[in-house]
Amino acid sequence: MSESTCEVCWGLNASDTDRIYFEIEDLTASVKDGCASCILLWKALEHAMPNLSQEDGRVDLLQDDGRPLEVIYLNHEGSRKLLDIYCHPDSPTSCSWIGPSTEVSIDSSSDECFALAERWINDCITEHERCADGEPQLLPTRVIDIGAAEQPPRLRLHIPQNESARYVALSHCWGSPEKAARTIKMTADNLSQFQTEIPWIKLTKTFQDAVIITRRLGIRYLWIDSLCIIQGDAQDWAIEASKMTTVYANAFFVIAASGATDGDGGCFLGSRAASVEGVLPIECSGVGGRKSTAYARRVRRSYEDSRRITRSAQSVHGWMTGLGQPLEKRAWTYQEEKLANRILYYTQDELQWRCATFNACECSPPSVNTLAHDLSRTQDGNSEVWCRMVLAYTQRELTYISDRLPALSGIATGWELSENDTFCAGLWRRGLPRQLLWMRSHEMDTSIPVISSKRHPEYYAPTWSWASITGAVDFILDRLEFHARIVDCETEPSTANRFGPVRSGHITLMGFLIPVKASMNWDCKSIWSQKMPRVTDNRPDRNNQYLGEMFPDIETETREYPEIEEEECYHLLALGHNSVDTWISIKSLVLRQVQSNPNAYTRVGLLEVRHDGTLKTFFSDTQECRITIL
Repeated sequence: MSESTCEVCWGLNASDTDRIYFEIEDLTASVKDGCASCILLWKALEHAMPNLSQEDGRVDLLQDDGRPLEVIYLNHEGSRKLLDIYCHPDSPTSCSWIGPSTEVSIDSSSDECFALAERWINDCITEHERCADGEPQLLPTRVIDIGAAEQPPRLRLHIPQNESARYVALSHCWGSPEKAARTIKMTADNLSQFQTEIPWIKLTKTFQDAVIITRRLGIRYLWIDSLCIIQGDAQDWAIEASKMTTVYANAFFVIAASGATDGDGGCFLGSRAASVEGVLPIECSGVGGRKSTAYARRVRRSYEDSRRITRSAQSVHGWMTGLGQPLEKRAWTYQEEKLANRILYYTQDELQWRCATFNACECSPPSVNTLAHDLSRTQDGNSEVWCRMVLAYTQRELTYISDRLPALSGIATGWELSENDTFCAGLWRRGLPRQLLWMRSHEMDTSIPVISSKRHPEYYAPTWSWASITGAVDFILDRLEFHARIVDCETEPSTANRFGPVRSGHITLMGFLIPVKASMNWDCKSIWSQKMPRVTDNRPDRNNQYLGEMFPDIETETREYPEIEEEECYHLLALGHNSVDTWISIKSLVLRQVQSNPNAYTRVGLLEVRHDGTLKTFFSDTQECRITIL
C-alpha cells in the first residue's frame, strides 16, 4: 500500500489542510476503485461500526503534524463515532498523514501508569524553570492525613497549626443532588470523630482512588472539599471558599477525576475506550519498502470537543488537557484547573498531565504548553482576559445557582492580589466600563446544555453584573473608544466571602441617556437566528428611527423576554463605539427607570446601534448626565 490518494481523500497529503470531509457513499466508491488510503480508512471505521456498509453519513478527518489522524463519523440521525489512526514511533508508515502514538494502558491503576506519573512529576520539579519548585507549602485549614506509604492505611482529619508539607488536592464531580446527598461529608457533628478516623468503607470510589494515588506517589496529605470544609456551616463554607486560591495553587499537584460524573465513577475507570473497544492493527507499507502497521483506536471525547481543536490551539492533548470530560462541564472545577500548578488527569481515554511547561499523555510525547499562561495582558489590559474567563466559566453547570460567584472566588482572590484592583460583584473596577458590555449568550457551545437566563430568586447582585442572571454570558470585546465615565461603584458583600453574592450595589456614570421604545414587531430583518425585541429612538425629532435589536438579559425556555414590555419607555446608555467603514457601531446598555427612584435605573439588556452618521449627530440635542444603575 502506498500513500497515494484519490479525489475523495486527496487532502490528506495537502500540507496546508488540517480538515477534510466526505460522504460514506463516496468513500465506498473509492474503496471499490482500489484507493489504498480509502481502504485503510474504511477498515478503521469498520472497527467502530461493523455495519459501516449500511451507513450513509459523513466522515471528517482532522490532521495535525506529528499527531494521530482523528477520524470523526456523523450520521444523519446525530450518531457520532471518533477514532485515532496512528503508527508506532519506531515503525512509521508510508502514509505521511498517519502520525505516531504509543499504546494506552488498559488500566490507569497499573504500575506503568504510576511510573509515568512519577516521571512527569520528577521532570517538572527538577527540570522545568517555569514551574513551581515543589517545596512544602503551608497546609490548608484542614487536610486528610492518609499516613506514610510504609504504614497501614488509616485516614483521619488533620487540623494543622501553621505546618508546611506537600499535599495533593482533588478536583471531582459531586454528581446529581441525590448522589451528592449520599456522599460522605464532614459536619459539625462528626468533626471530632473524623479527627480520630475517617471510615474507609464509607468513602466514594473517587475518594478511595484519590487516596491510593496520593499514597503511591509518596504524599501524606490530601485535601477533598467535602471532607475538609464543614458542610452545612455557611460561615465556614464562605471562609474556606475564599481560600480556594491557596488551596489549589499551593497543592503539590491536583488529581482531576476527569472521567467520572460522580463519586461512584472513580479515577481508575474500568471502561477505557482502548480496553473495551480494543485496538485494530491494519497492515500497510512502511518507509523504504518495509512493512509497517497502522492502528485504529476508539476515543470517547465528543465531536464538539474535536471541532474546538485546531492547529492554532494545539491538539486535544495540548493546552486543554481533559477536554470534553465530565469534570470540564462543572463550574466549580474551572477555577480548580486554572489555579493548579500541576494536574494529573484521569480521563475516560488515558492518563494526562499538565504543568506550566508541558502537556503530556500516555499516547503522545510531551508538547510545550504554549497557552499555559493565558492570563497574559492584552491590548485592553487584563480586562479582556477576565471577560474571556467569565465567558468560559458561565458555560459550565452549577448544581446550586447560589454558587455563581463563590465558585469563581478563588480566581478572584488571586486576581485582586496580582492586579491590585477592586472586585465589584463579578466585575473589576479598573475593567469598567468595558466589563459592563456582557450579554446573555445567544450562541452557546452545543456541547454545553442550554440553560435559560433568569434573575436569582432572591437579590444576588446588581443588574449591571453578569452574576445577576443565571445563564451563560458573552462579552463584546471589540476595540472601542469609551465615552461613558465611571464616577462611583460600590457593593456590599452578603457573606464573609468578599467575592461572593452581595447585599446591595450600585454604579454611577456620566454619559448620554437616550429615550427608546422596545417592540415585539418581528417585521424587521433580523441578523440573528432568533427573534429579538426591536428598539426605536423615542426622541421627539427622531420619528421612531429604528436603532437595532436588543439582547434582553432574561430569556425563558420558550424564548420569551419577561423584562421587556411592548411600547414601554426605556433608556439607552451609550458606553463606547468603534468605526466600521462608513458607519459607527455604538455599544449601549438598555435601562429601565426605577419607579420609586427617578434618578436610578436597572439594566434589562444590551444594544448595538449602527449609525450612518457621526457620534456628534447621533448625540445632537442630548446632554451628558449622571446615571446610577442598581
